[in-house]
Amino acid sequence: MGLSSFYVKNLSPWLRKTSFGERLDIALVAFNANLQFPILIYANSGSKIFTEAEIEELFGDLDKESIDVAKRFISRQYRCDSRCLMLHPKYFYTQSEQSEYKKIRADYRKAIRRYHFPMHRVGPESLYYHHGLRFAPDFVKKNIFGKLFGDVGGWLGDSTLVFKNYSPAKTIVFEPVAECRKMLLKIMKRNRISPESFDLQPFGLSNESGHFDDMEFRKLDDFQFDIPFGVLKADIEGYGLRFLQGAKKTIQRDRPLLSLSIYHNEDEFAGIYRTLKEWDIDYHCEIKSFAPLASHGEISLFAYPAEWSK
Repeated sequence: MGLSSFYVKNLSPWLRKTSFGERLDIALVAFNANLQFPILIYANSGSKIFTEAEIEELFGDLDKESIDVAKRFISRQYRCDSRCLMLHPKYFYTQSEQSEYKKIRADYRKAIRRYHFPMHRVGPESLYYHHGLRFAPDFVKKNIFGKLFGDVGGWLGDSTLVFKNYSPAKTIVFEPVAECRKMLLKIMKRNRISPESFDLQPFGLSNESGHFDDMEFRKLDDFQFDIPFGVLKADIEGYGLRFLQGAKKTIQRDRPLLSLSIYHNEDEFAGIYRTLKEWDIDYHCEIKSFAPLASHGEISLFAYPAEWSK
């Protein structure tokens, strides 16, 4: 029996029964796998683990691939792969994920150079997958054409740039961090993007208005635009559910495509899909991973009105 197998079968179960053992085990796995410390990703959740049964109950009406993505994500946040101690990332990812990364790597790096982004500051979720739009069915692209795109969490403008491939009427960018807005405007200028093609709002979006964590927040429902939204993308470091709650009227009225990150915390992972179901708005939903070979997976709920496919 090798060291990896011995650890998984003997030391890991014993360690998790001791005081602070679970956190130590997680730390050892994360360190040896060259990954982020998973507790930081789920800081709001303590050490709660979603069991496979809980995931199946939560996402049971989605397709099998979506459920598998959710299970794999949760497994990787909390425990070592049952086959081995992750002494190297190659033991952590499936063969299909490694193949996917090899396939997209060149295209992704070309996009970084083409758009003049600093390396390691933006990911394939925007520059390659376009938050799911790149490989979406043609009927999806047809239904978002000429509408507003919402870039919630504008960061450095990577999403705003790739959204131009889908002919939005304008992209409304919400970014509450002043330094990010400054960099975003520089990136837009470098890429010769017309200031009239986007509207940069200095706010974060949440379920209530106010000043929190040195940032200003608003509800999307409090804004008024002359054109309906065709796309709402949100990757906002754990505020995703709050954003959704503050956008209910807009979503019910405009019925846009949604690409919402659900990997930052328990609220996002369990709450976003549950909330959409409770609203009973008849959306087709899938869980997608837009970053192969990333420990957090950049998993998102990709959803659009069911009538678009008819």
